[in-house]
Amino acid sequence: MELRKSLLQLTAVAGLALVPTLSMASTFDVLVGYADNLRPTGFFPTTWLGDPGVQSQSSAAQLFDSAAVRIDNTAAATLHITNFAVTMNGGSGPTYAIWNALDILAGGIGIFTQTFSYNFDASDNSPFGTPPPGLDALAAGSNGIGGCSSTAALIGTVAGYAALCDANRPIVSFDANGIHFAFDDKGHILDTGYYDFVNNNVDGNESINWNKIGSGAHRDGTSPVPLPASLPLMLIGLAGLGLAKRRKG
Repeated sequence: MELRKSLLQLTAVAGLALVPTLSMASTFDVLVGYADNLRPTGFFPTTWLGDPGVQSQSSAAQLFDSAAVRIDNTAAATLHITNFAVTMNGGSGPTYAIWNALDILAGGIGIFTQTFSYNFDASDNSPFGTPPPGLDALAAGSNGIGGCSSTAALIGTVAGYAALCDANRPIVSFDANGIHFAFDDKGHILDTGYYDFVNNNVDGNESINWNKIGSGAHRDGTSPVPLPASLPLMLIGLAGLGLAKRRKG
């Protein structure tokens, strides 16, 4: 009896420790895109630098060939972002940590992209000149990006490629109001499909509009919203344990 009571108390404490993280995560959205204005394109990220409500350490008056991360603050208070970094290749590097702290005002948007021309050219970390046959940007059923940004069904047609893509996702990490977060770019937007997109592109441009991080990737940004995963399920499980005890009592 005492052991069960202790376990329930420990579970309750664990649940309380997790709730602030879930609450904080619900106050912002993270999106990823790619900006290239060296060549014309219809997919340059919008909203962008200089637009109303956008905060950034980057100037819009640059030549862009750059990955980009956007944080939408949906809270009624300022969101303080520190230690922002993007690590390529599943965490093995290289790591981009070129930004200072950024305060995103209530309802505002923060954009992290190159601070001067080409210092966040993350597509250059892609090891392949072109994607495998059948996974290019024009492949039947493609999303306009190709490579590791292709649908799971397409990636599955190339032996070993799904595991390769999964192991080499870019990782976005930062502290938001002192709480640490890390997100996997499962759609490989930041490395343009894990190949040099400019070599196998419809218009010779690497731009990709905003996609919610962790979702299926589409060049025009019309990706599905990802469902919450392990953390919410864990909290539901903890709540279920408490409910079961009340019913037995």
